[in-house]
Amino acid sequence: MDTLFSIKDVIAILKKSIVWIVSFALGGLVIAGLTIYLLMTPMYEMNTQILVTQTSENDNAISQNAEVQANLQLVNTYRVLITSPRVLNQVEKNIDGAYSTEELTNKIKVTTEQDSQVMNITVTDADPAMAAEIANKTAIAFKKVTPQVMKVDNINILSKASVTKTTSPVSPKPFLIMLIGLLGGALIGVIVAFMRHLLHNTFKEEKDLEALGVPLLGSIGKLPTHKPSVDKKKGEFNEKQTIS
Repeated sequence: MDTLFSIKDVIAILKKSIVWIVSFALGGLVIAGLTIYLLMTPMYEMNTQILVTQTSENDNAISQNAEVQANLQLVNTYRVLITSPRVLNQVEKNIDGAYSTEELTNKIKVTTEQDSQVMNITVTDADPAMAAEIANKTAIAFKKVTPQVMKVDNINILSKASVTKTTSPVSPKPFLIMLIGLLGGALIGVIVAFMRHLLHNTFKEEKDLEALGVPLLGSIGKLPTHKPSVDKKKGEFNEKQTIS
């Protein structure tokens, strides 16, 4: 079964439409750049670490290994407690109501490493200083509320979030988005090139007929663009004019 395009045809179409492809690729790159800098807001992430320490000071009451396992089980409970209204209401007050409890819930993410007693409080916001403040206020509020709710005081803040000169947004990612725009535009250009070829129904060269397997019976050359001169006095053609 014959294929729609041979490799030779594909290469010929791409070469013939290279201007279209490059134009669409550059267009996609420009659109991606404008989208990044005009429509997307840079977002920053700030992180605070909390350590769940041992809950018992009596080594004879429980083995150290069993105590660590008990603390690991508490970590899942603490993850829920951090984003609970009890804690976030306190955070909302500490940041002077800049965000509501519901908004804080969407901004705060709590993660833990496998078999680790360390919890990471990550806050995402358009303002890095605000993100750092929310992360730190959440850790402080959690440390304050935990003894009241869990009847234990085993929370230590390992590190506080702070804005530095190297702080950079985590989104959007300009290079990735612009690369997608460039490749997407080039792909659209290729599609347009093949569509133009498929919808093309005129013949401009002899090879267009030969590609269809139609025998060429003859051809008409280009007619001269100049007109023979006329002797205005005699009203006749000048015999010296050469007629092709």
